[in-house]
Amino acid sequence: MGINLNGLSSGLADTYSTLLSGAGSGSSGGFDGSSLLTDYAAIKNGSYGKMMKSYYAKMKTEEGEENEKTSSSKAKKVKDASSASAASSLYRSASALGNLNYDDRSEENVQKITDAVSSFIKDYNSLMKSGAKSENTTVQKQTDALYDSYYSNYKLFAKIGITMNSDRTLSFDEDSFKKGFTDDSGRAGTVKTLFGGIGSFADKAVDRASRIYRAAGDGEAVTSSKAKYTSGSGSTSSSSSKTNSSSSNKEISKTAEDPASAASASTLYKSLEKLSTMDINNDNKDKVYDAFSAFVKDYNNLIKNTNDSKNSNVINQANYLKSLVSGNKSAFSRMGVTVNSDKTLSIDETKFKEADMGNVKNLFTGVYSFGEKMTDRINSIYRYASQGESLRNKTYTSQGGYSNVDTGSTLDTTL
Repeated sequence: MGINLNGLSSGLADTYSTLLSGAGSGSSGGFDGSSLLTDYAAIKNGSYGKMMKSYYAKMKTEEGEENEKTSSSKAKKVKDASSASAASSLYRSASALGNLNYDDRSEENVQKITDAVSSFIKDYNSLMKSGAKSENTTVQKQTDALYDSYYSNYKLFAKIGITMNSDRTLSFDEDSFKKGFTDDSGRAGTVKTLFGGIGSFADKAVDRASRIYRAAGDGEAVTSSKAKYTSGSGSTSSSSSKTNSSSSNKEISKTAEDPASAASASTLYKSLEKLSTMDINNDNKDKVYDAFSAFVKDYNNLIKNTNDSKNSNVINQANYLKSLVSGNKSAFSRMGVTVNSDKTLSIDETKFKEADMGNVKNLFTGVYSFGEKMTDRINSIYRYASQGESLRNKTYTSQGGYSNVDTGSTLDTTL
C-alpha cells in the first residue's frame, strides 16, 4: 500500500499549526505559541537565515574595524629604521640646499648646486621608497605630504629637468639643469625659488624629514636640544654646547647664536607633539587641559626668548609664528584661550573644560592643521637659533653637506 507523502506533510503542518494556535489562545499566563509560529514561518521561508547571516556579518565587520583601529594605533608606533635613516639623509641634503648661493652662476658654483640637488633627489627617492613600504602610519602620511608638496610644483620642477616617475621617485637631467643657469629662460630663478630660503620646497622637505625621522625612529627628535655640531664624521654629541662669544653681541645679526631660543623651541616642540598625538575627547578633559597648559607655558617662554633674540632670522620666524597664532584667535577663543596683545597666550581653566574638545583636536591634529604649521615655524626657529656662527664661511661638499672653513666641522642635526 502506497503512502501519500504530500498528504502526510500537509497533515503534519496543519496539526502543528492547530496546536500552536490553541496554545497561543490561552490566558496571558499560559504558553504563548504565536512567537514560535512566527519563528517557524521565518525559518521555513528563509528570512531567519538571512537575518542571522546579516547579524554575524555585522558583528564581523565591527570586530574587524575595532581590530583595524587597534592595529593602526600600534602601527603608528612601529619603528622603521630604513625610513629613519632615509629621513636623516634627506634632512641634511635639504638643509644644505637652503643655504646655497643661487645668484652666483660661475661654472664652479653651478656644479656645486648641481651636486647638491643630485644628492637631495637621491635622498628624496630613498625616502619615497622606504616610506611606501613602512608599516608606521605616521611615516606613511608624512611621506604622502612630502610627495604632495612636490606634486603641487611639478611643472616648475619639470622646467629645470626634474621629472616624476610612476613610483613617485624623481629623475634628474643634470645637463638640462645646468643649461638653465646659462640661458635666459629664467630657469635659474626657478631653481632658487624651489630650493633657496624659507618657504621653499627644500625648506618644507627639511621639516617633513624631521617629522618622518621622529616617527620612524621613535627616539630623539631631529630638532632635539641634544643634537649638536661635531667635527670629523658629522656625528652628533649629547654634551652641552659651548656658547659662542658672538651671542653676547648686542647688534642684530643673522648669525648670532641664541641658545635660549633654541632650548625653548625644543621644549615647545615636545609639548606640542604630546598635545597633537594624545587622545583628545570630552571624556579626558583634565588630561587635555594639563597638556594644553604646558603648551601655553612653553609657547609663552619661546615668545619671551625670541623677543630678546639678536638673531634676525629667529626674530623673523617668531613673527611668522605670532601671525599664525593671531590668525587663529577665534578658534582659541572658543576653547577659553586668549591671544594677548603681546601675542602670548592665556588660558581660562573653567572655560577650557566647558568647551568641546573637538575644537582642540581639529586645531592641533592632522596634516595641514594649525599644530603642524606651528611645528614648521618652531623647527625653523630652532635651526636658526642653534646654527648661529656655523652659517658663516661655509663650503659645500659634492654630497650636499656643508662644513666650516675655519674648523673643518660638519653641520649635522640628526642622529
